[in-house]
Amino acid sequence: MAEKFSVAIRSNAYQQLINNTLGDKELARQFVADISSVVSGNKKLQECDAKTILTSGLVASSLKLPLAQTLGFAYVVPYETKNGGFVAQFQIGWKGLVQLAQRSGQFERLGVRPVHKGEWVGQDEFGEDLFKFSHEYDNEEVIGYYAYFKLTNGFVKTLYWTVAQCEAHGERYSQAHRGKNKGGEYDNWAKMPDLMSQKTVLKQLLSKYAPLSTELQKAIVLDQAVVNTDGTPVYVDNEGEVKATPSGTINNVEEAVKVE
Repeated sequence: MAEKFSVAIRSNAYQQLINNTLGDKELARQFVADISSVVSGNKKLQECDAKTILTSGLVASSLKLPLAQTLGFAYVVPYETKNGGFVAQFQIGWKGLVQLAQRSGQFERLGVRPVHKGEWVGQDEFGEDLFKFSHEYDNEEVIGYYAYFKLTNGFVKTLYWTVAQCEAHGERYSQAHRGKNKGGEYDNWAKMPDLMSQKTVLKQLLSKYAPLSTELQKAIVLDQAVVNTDGTPVYVDNEGEVKATPSGTINNVEEAVKVE
């Protein structure tokens, strides 16, 4: 199946799509090498529809995010459909979210971190979570995740989710983390719960409270989507059915977060 992708990506139609999207022959050559390396290292991706691999990879490259899966900026992830076939999704990592936000120049501080037992101390009168961060708690169990940002204009916002909230999110929205698929080879929530939780909490914070650049909006809208060649997203639901949302295509960040 890997050969099938290697043949498809060199077809005239796909080469034209790559060149039109990236707009630079050297970037196009590098993209072909990078996405081919990603596919060769993932057996399930080798079974995916070649078009979905290509378009998912092009989203990452158009956002200037490295495709190397070990770096954690962006991923091309295989998903099994209801009819037993496989499609590829674009997924952004928390490092990718941070990088896109930094490029906007609107953030003075931005980050996400685990919260250990003893660091959460309660809430203030407005319901904002309060913490006492200290290295003395580094060896304690992780009880949640804390995302934060401060804009250059002084606006500050934070978001805290418990481990249970993050796990519930993964159970609800990740096909690979449900039922017979849970704990499998491609269940990222099982393999790297810390990274998936950090990404989820940071994405929720940015999408709801931060000023979003065009790049960041694009990344959030297309995150966990099967991307058509015209750039519109469709989604694999928890039963493996590929479909758009009831309203058709996703055109705004608020809708995209609902179907994450």
